[in-house]
Amino acid sequence: MSLKDKLRLFVRHNRVILFGRLMFEALCETCSHTKHLGAADMLSDEVKFAADLRIRTHAIEKGMSIGSARVGFGQPKVLALIDDLFLFIRKFPTASIDEAVCVIERYIAYNAGRGCDMPEVKARYEQLLKAYKLRTPLNVGIRELKYSETAEAAQASFDVFSHSRYSIRDFGTDTVVDFKDIIGAIDMARKAPSACNRQPARAHIFKGEAAHKLLDFQGGCKGFANDMQYALLVTADMRQYFINERHQMYVDGGLFAMELLFSLHYKGLATIPLTTSYKSMKTRRMRKEFDIPSYEVPIMIIGVGAFKDEYKVAVSHRNPVEDYYCEHH
Repeated sequence: MSLKDKLRLFVRHNRVILFGRLMFEALCETCSHTKHLGAADMLSDEVKFAADLRIRTHAIEKGMSIGSARVGFGQPKVLALIDDLFLFIRKFPTASIDEAVCVIERYIAYNAGRGCDMPEVKARYEQLLKAYKLRTPLNVGIRELKYSETAEAAQASFDVFSHSRYSIRDFGTDTVVDFKDIIGAIDMARKAPSACNRQPARAHIFKGEAAHKLLDFQGGCKGFANDMQYALLVTADMRQYFINERHQMYVDGGLFAMELLFSLHYKGLATIPLTTSYKSMKTRRMRKEFDIPSYEVPIMIIGVGAFKDEYKVAVSHRNPVEDYYCEHH
């Protein structure tokens, strides 16, 4: 081996040099994040402000889809959302807030049907309607489904199958999930693509109290966590990637996670994907508390349980297909 080749290998594999290269890449990435992430100048950027409103709007919609949703839940959050919708339409008068308006309308009707009138929310909502003319009434809120129909759709052609999967927050508790179905779904998900067939993904299976401890740590499924029987922590092994691929593990792990969600749905299991987008200290705590190797990056948690015969889901309105692509010639 020539001196030049030895030097190239040294530069490529030396930890100190790798640290310096990563610091430079991190600095470049930090500059881009500082400019473009939603936290920066949110109130003066229509896309960033709209994203924040959509997240908060969907939180209301999700709340209605929980099996044991508390009557009258979330009133302070709804009032705060309405205040910010007023601000949004003042700043961006041509923008649409149809989805948020329709969700709040369904929220009021949902609680009124359960004996909670909420006069303050109704008054502020009516003021919003005077300031903003609804352009397109949307089908939002919650949808009532039957498992018999879901099970049939899960065996149908892919266009029907893929549209039949919803994130579930209204789990059944009378049926025990068969562990073999969990393993069978993971077996099916092995076909998920990964860069150069590296197959970095792993599913850490938590059951019973261990699952509830992990779900409690995640923190985003209060009110229905105890109805889930398994929690699958999907991770990806960062040892298989190099400096120019430092985000590829999230792509490959995410592909596996989506394949796993579809596989579990095919097996007739109710699921919900839960984020593991934590700051570094919480990620360290997760690794320590749940015995996750330091070289594995958390991708997501998938809560798994049984379906009810009849259950409700958040509609989760989707933008038109034109918003999902851009042609280049």
